[in-house]
Amino acid sequence: MIAKTKFISNLFTFLFLLFLVIFIVLPLISFFLTAFSGVPSGIFNLILGKNYLLTLKLSYYYQVFTNVYYLKALFDTVILSLSVTVLSFILSLPISYALARTNMPFKSIIRVLLGIGISIPGFIVTYDLIIISTNTKFMPFSIYSYLGLLTVMTLSTIPFMVMYVTLAFDNLDYRLIEAAYVNGASKLSTFLKITLPLLMPGFVSGWVIVFLLTSGTLSVPLLLAPPTFPLLTALAYTQLFSFFNWGIATALLSVLLMINLIIISTYTIYQKRLSFSTIGGKGFHSKITRNKLIVAILAIYSFLFALLPVVEVIILGLSSFSARWVMTPIPTQFTLSNYSQALTLYPFSIWATLIISISAALLAVLISFVSTYFVKTGFIKGKRFIDLLILIIFSLSSVMIGLTYLSVFSNSLTGFLINSVPIALLIGYVFGRLGYSTRALDISVNSISKSLFEAAKIMGKSSFETIRKIIFPLIMPGIIEGFLLVFIRSTIDYGSTIMLAPLGWSTLALGSFQFISTGEIPQGAVLGFIILIINIPVMIYLYWRRGKTFHEEAFIY
Repeated sequence: MIAKTKFISNLFTFLFLLFLVIFIVLPLISFFLTAFSGVPSGIFNLILGKNYLLTLKLSYYYQVFTNVYYLKALFDTVILSLSVTVLSFILSLPISYALARTNMPFKSIIRVLLGIGISIPGFIVTYDLIIISTNTKFMPFSIYSYLGLLTVMTLSTIPFMVMYVTLAFDNLDYRLIEAAYVNGASKLSTFLKITLPLLMPGFVSGWVIVFLLTSGTLSVPLLLAPPTFPLLTALAYTQLFSFFNWGIATALLSVLLMINLIIISTYTIYQKRLSFSTIGGKGFHSKITRNKLIVAILAIYSFLFALLPVVEVIILGLSSFSARWVMTPIPTQFTLSNYSQALTLYPFSIWATLIISISAALLAVLISFVSTYFVKTGFIKGKRFIDLLILIIFSLSSVMIGLTYLSVFSNSLTGFLINSVPIALLIGYVFGRLGYSTRALDISVNSISKSLFEAAKIMGKSSFETIRKIIFPLIMPGIIEGFLLVFIRSTIDYGSTIMLAPLGWSTLALGSFQFISTGEIPQGAVLGFIILIINIPVMIYLYWRRGKTFHEEAFIY
């Protein structure tokens, strides 16, 4: 019996790891081979081509690191990402402190409104600022500039930064600070040696997620980045679709991937090497600021930023119904024809979005359950390998995911997966967002006590009964959270959708962007507004399920 169980365990381990190799490792190898050969389908060429290895060269990387314009794009991408990270952090600090360390009223409302902001993609924020700059001349600078990019990306990432920084403040036990004062430590010494080290894990998490979100975005740079401020993602997209230069496009994005991997790896090592831990319990407490003037100022400041997602939704909604909106605060004429025009051109966009996003969420949760529960129980081996793949997935932006699967499926044998059916798109959504569902489920699975498994065995319960009656009810919150996170991020995806969506399977995000890029803002607003109608209730429900805060691990990009 033991030998049979071991054989089945080894078989399942082999099949699952083979599955991950086929859909993650081989596409990544193909991605890098394309950067060396300049021809897609690298893995197929490697297997089937007799002289393929002779075609590999470093010329594309040489061009990337010697061409002044490509180097400028690399430099500008890093500068913009760092600038957004710093500015977002500075603007988020007062809000996070107010939510965690004051008796400010209406905290739940502020949290919900900021949570809504997480479900609003950057290209919708771009639409709104384009509308504002066009119709009100409120913007003191051109939206099509570095400052425009900085503004849009900062507004888009503030909800994420607030979440992480708030978690840092929430987890700060003031007893440790009081103990330092009792032992004669000065305020400066206490801040540097106790307070700041305790806050840094949450701060660093926010910095990492915002940097990755900014560096990997495609839609915003395509709309706003001027030729004098090139960014790697937009430049790679242009090289591929305007000049069909596979080698340069993949080389540019692989350099960005290496930067992201270094950041994620450093962050992971930092988290594992933390030299302290805190123990919570009934004695845990935080110091609450009750000064009425300070609380009032922080409340006004927090509400202003919390209302931004509401303003974004209102502007987009007004634009979707506008027949005339020129140099006025609101439209002067309204119409429903924008909806008929948009949905006539993209009649299947709603269904395409829902079908692919729901399917991707279901598959991602299923794969995550296998990689968390069965690994925890020891039925499937290879935890370090699986963790490494999840780490790599975190480092991949949507445009990298799109180009990875585009490069592997672009051949006569598997081309139909891109050109005829949305299989490649579904695969891109699943494995591009697998980190969300895996982290959400990992949190729930790790919270299960081993004594429950032992009790089930003593009672003679089968593995199936244990999973159905014990495990599933306990991890259901993680399943729901993972499903909804994958669903939301899939519905607003543009980077991989533009590369993998077949004709007739344009999603709402893709159609919305196509409209706005050709100057048809009201029609683009229609499809964008439908995205928000779908996502906002989902995000509010997710917030309600999880309570006042989210698990930061489930949100790392």
